[in-house]
Order: sequence, then C-alpha cells, then structure tokens
Amino acid sequence: MTVASRCAFAGAALFVALIVAFSSLHGKPPSPPLLVLIGCVAAAGHLVLFPVVAALPAPSWARAAGYAWLAFDSILNVATINGADPILVAALRLGGHPLAALWIASASAQAAGPVQPVGLALGLLLAVHAVSSPWIPMWVIFVPFMMIPLWLVLVGRLLSSAKI
Repeated sequence: MTVASRCAFAGAALFVALIVAFSSLHGKPPSPPLLVLIGCVAAAGHLVLFPVVAALPAPSWARAAGYAWLAFDSILNVATINGADPILVAALRLGGHPLAALWIASASAQAAGPVQPVGLALGLLLAVHAVSSPWIPMWVIFVPFMMIPLWLVLVGRLLSSAKI
C-alpha cells in the first residue's frame, strides 16, 4: 500500500471523526476543549491529504486548487482553535470549497471505477453548496460532508491497487 493510499484512508477516518463530533453538538456551540479537538482533527484531516493530491492524476492547475483548499482549510481550522469568529470562518471556508470541488472533480474525471461518479457528484455538490449556502438549510452541507469519507476510501482503494 502506498503512502498516498494510507493517507486517503487516514483522511477518511478523520472526516468520520469530524462527522461524529459535529453530530454530538445537537446545534449547540462546542465547549472550548471540544472546539480545540475538532479543530485539531479537522486540520489533521486536511494535512494528511497532501500526498493524495500529489498521487491522483489531475492537471497541474487542478492539483494547485487541491493544495490551496487543503492549506486554506487547515489555516481556518487553526484560526478557529485560536478564537476566530465562527461566522467569518464559515464564510471563508465556503470560499475555499470551489477549490476542493475543482480538484475532486478533475481528479475523479480521470479515475476508474466508482471514484469517478462519486467524485464528480461530490465536486458538484461542494461547488453548488458554496455559492447557494445563504439560501439553503444548514444541514445540506452534511450531504457532501458525508460523501468525503466515502470518496477518500474509494480513492485509497484505487491508489493501493495501483490502477492509476
């Protein structure tokens, strides 16, 4: 198994941990210790994906978007730990999601098997959510948020099979 495939699986696990943490909030703001934990898990979940961006075939401009998204979200996660305004952070995070959508869709378009349709749908949902967020219910973000671990597991399997 390659480093990139291990990183994809680790990223999937970290995103599942985030889903569980966010689900436990029940609409309440997190306590300071939970906020730090969520921020650290979220930052790690993004940082571990750098080798995945490097390994998946995609145009260089799409890889640049993937790296920018990972850096941007990591910065925002650390800013959250340090007390940044959550409303501002959420708006900025949505500004980075088109970069994620661009990389995920571009890399998925060149992939084989289920990575392709899942990644294309995920990319589309992230992009649409980023620009329609003010007009749709908050829970809608959980649809692509839950697709990320699925896509990462599929990517991890693809990378470990060396069929790319």
